[in-house]
Amino acid sequence: MTTLEEGKSGEFRTFEDTSPKVASSGLCAFALTTFVLSINNSGSYYLQLPNIVVGLALFYGGLVQLIAGLWHLKAGNTFGATAAGSFGAFWLSYASNFIFRLTDFYIPEDPFAVDHAIGIYLLAWTIFTFLLTLAALKTNGATLLLFFFLNTAMVLLTLGKFYQLSEDVKGPNGLTKAGGVFGILTSLMAWYNAFAELITLETSYFTLPVYDLSHKRR
Repeated sequence: MTTLEEGKSGEFRTFEDTSPKVASSGLCAFALTTFVLSINNSGSYYLQLPNIVVGLALFYGGLVQLIAGLWHLKAGNTFGATAAGSFGAFWLSYASNFIFRLTDFYIPEDPFAVDHAIGIYLLAWTIFTFLLTLAALKTNGATLLLFFFLNTAMVLLTLGKFYQLSEDVKGPNGLTKAGGVFGILTSLMAWYNAFAELITLETSYFTLPVYDLSHKRR
């Protein structure tokens, strides 16, 4: 992408491709927010409600990822813009559910109506995550493993809102706890992918392999 230099009509300069650096900031935001929520989902008895995640979902998982998505878009990275921008919006919508009490309702005829509504919400994001995975099959092993864990977590969390529901049991059920465990694995892989870009031989004594799957012709 080029632009006219200030005061030099007709001359162009090229912006440095900052996509990897932006990807790192977005991945770190996604990782930390996912980690905190997944600790709750995996069955913490001291966090009955994941309210502690709301601030992170707004400003780190939400706002930072949205900014990263816009920067990806500016750099011409459509996949990065779609992934970071969409999951940034996911965290903002998640926080909005708490702030505006969008799921704070009760239907006597269906005591699990809220769970089912959240389940439909999560199902839509599960489908979207799977489609993103199809678009990343020739990226690298680290990214694919991240998406494998994320897909598994989303499927389990979705099922947890439709099955193993009980009015007598407080806190996450077995499926949701399993989804929380895979959420933790997802966050660890997101951090790995982020720092695989950040850790270079110029700044550290080692690098992190990502196992390229692009099979580029030489």
